[in-house]
Amino acid sequence: MVSASRLFADRRLLVVTLAVLAAANLLVLALVLGPLGARVQTLTQRATVASLGATTAARDLETARLTASGTQRASTDLDRFYREILPANQPAARQVTFLRMAQVAREASLTYDRRAFAQEAVEKGVLTRATLTTSVFGDYRKLRDFLYRVETGPEFVVIRQVSVGQSDDPAEPLEATLVLATYYKAGDDR
Repeated sequence: MVSASRLFADRRLLVVTLAVLAAANLLVLALVLGPLGARVQTLTQRATVASLGATTAARDLETARLTASGTQRASTDLDRFYREILPANQPAARQVTFLRMAQVAREASLTYDRRAFAQEAVEKGVLTRATLTTSVFGDYRKLRDFLYRVETGPEFVVIRQVSVGQSDDPAEPLEATLVLATYYKAGDDR
C-alpha cells in the first residue's frame, strides 16, 4: 500500500492544482453565487408581494365596479319609485289620501268623518309628505278590514298613527282616528 505522504509527494502538482481549484470554486460560490442567490430570493419575494398587490387591486377594482353598478341600480330603482310608486304631485297625493281612503272606508263598510289634509316638507327637502287625518266608525272587524286594505293596497300610504276609542255605550261603534301619509317629490306640486 502506498502512503499518503508518498502519493502527495509524487503528485504534488496535481494535488496543489486541485486544492487551488477547490479554493477558487469556494471563492466563486461565496462571492458570486451567494449574492446571486440572495438577489433571486429578494426578487422572488418582490414578485410575490407584487402578485398579492395585483390580486388586491383586481379585487378592489371588482368591488368598485360592483359598488358603481349597485349605485346605478339604486339610482334607477329610486327614480322608478318616484315615477311609478309615489304620487306624481300634490293633487295626486290628495287623491290617494282623500278620495281613495274614503273609497276604502266605504268598501270596508265604515263611515268616516272629519277629514283634514296637510302637507309638509320632509327633512332633506326631496319629498313632501301629504297627511290625512280622519276618523272612521265601525266595529272591530270592519276596522281591521280597512287597515288591511290600506296596508295591502297598490297606493303608497303609510299609517302613521291609529287611535281607537269607544264611547260609554257598548252598542255605539268604535271610533278610530287615523293619520295617513303619502309622499311626493318636492317641486312637482303643479
